[in-house]
Amino acid sequence: MFRNLSLLTKMTLVIALVLLSFFSLANYLDYRRETEQGIGNAVEKARLLSLGAIHAREYLSDHYERGHIVLSEQRFGLIPVVASGRIGQKAADDMGYRLRQVSNRFRNPDNAPDAYEKEGLSRLQGEAEREEAYDMTTIDGRPVLRYLRPFRAKLSCLQCHGRPENAPDFIHATYPAETDNAYYYQTGELIGAASIIIPMEQVQAGIRRAMRADMLQRIGIFAALVAALSLLTRKVVVRPLRRLAGVIREVIHTGQFHRKLTPGGKDEIGSLIATFDEMVDRLREQSAVLEESEHRFRVLTETARDAIVSFLANGQIILFNRQAEIIFDYRQGDILGVPVDRLIHEDCALLRGGVADYLRDNADTAISGLQRIVARRRDGSPLALEFSLSMAESDGRIFYTAILRPTTRDKVKNGPNPLS
Repeated sequence: MFRNLSLLTKMTLVIALVLLSFFSLANYLDYRRETEQGIGNAVEKARLLSLGAIHAREYLSDHYERGHIVLSEQRFGLIPVVASGRIGQKAADDMGYRLRQVSNRFRNPDNAPDAYEKEGLSRLQGEAEREEAYDMTTIDGRPVLRYLRPFRAKLSCLQCHGRPENAPDFIHATYPAETDNAYYYQTGELIGAASIIIPMEQVQAGIRRAMRADMLQRIGIFAALVAALSLLTRKVVVRPLRRLAGVIREVIHTGQFHRKLTPGGKDEIGSLIATFDEMVDRLREQSAVLEESEHRFRVLTETARDAIVSFLANGQIILFNRQAEIIFDYRQGDILGVPVDRLIHEDCALLRGGVADYLRDNADTAISGLQRIVARRRDGSPLALEFSLSMAESDGRIFYTAILRPTTRDKVKNGPNPLS
């Protein structure tokens, strides 16, 4: 099916397929880039949120310590871990994120880590220099980005998480050392982490918007390129080839070698047209030589005093000169293509089996010398002829040429067949 399409259609399809391949590859790479950029932006926002919560916690702890501010049950909301968590969550709410503070040694059950957070805290615990951990995962089948940033215990944190006897009274009373495991931290020890959950629907929606805009732009470029390359192909390749094909058809139909084309350049098509023009010149020269040769041959055969009849091995007549027309009373147009047996009289004993059978068995004898036969005119009357036969081959086909001359008319008039 593809082979039967026009050259322009084929080249347009090939160009479109090549461009479509690059278009698809560009979209794939763009999708990866947009995804990485979207995740990177989400991580950066999570990083800022977590740093804000950490800095708020550290700021409150430092100022409470410097100002000798004693925390109490009435000031529970000002406890650094509580205040920083609430402030951070308000900022996270504006972005549709979720922020909380988690620890393996939690006091508030709301700060208990889930499975992912436990694994992340273990990683942060084992790598003291690590400043963050994040992964793409799912919650209830929905894609999310999980982010953890560690809290390291500072001196101000030990007010509530150091030795139990140094903790504020309401902390010591609310969380007795016998049952609470959030005491006895050392400076620099991992005390917990800011945990942020970012729904990826937001990120994916942004990726889709960016991809949609890029794809619309690329589709426009793709269509413009296909159209431009198709027009260029039509002008540079198809149109010259159509002109060349038209001239070739004209040469075939008319047999004339006068039409030539002007090469449009020195490229392959220009070289093809130049070669065609050179071929036309050569064929015109050869045609002129052939026409001259054929003219001489026609003059020779038409002015010959003897009848000349040429026929193929199957007996089909292919040449019948003017003298043969006179002798046999046939017009050339009526006899060409007719079996040569029509010119043989039924009383001719030599060729009674037909010319083809005779030549098959006696071609060498017929060619070697002068032979006599009884021929037949158009009206059926007998005609005594003597002939010489020659054989030739052209384009792999054998043909014979007989030169015939009537014997004396008396022999024909007085009856008996001289060769019977």
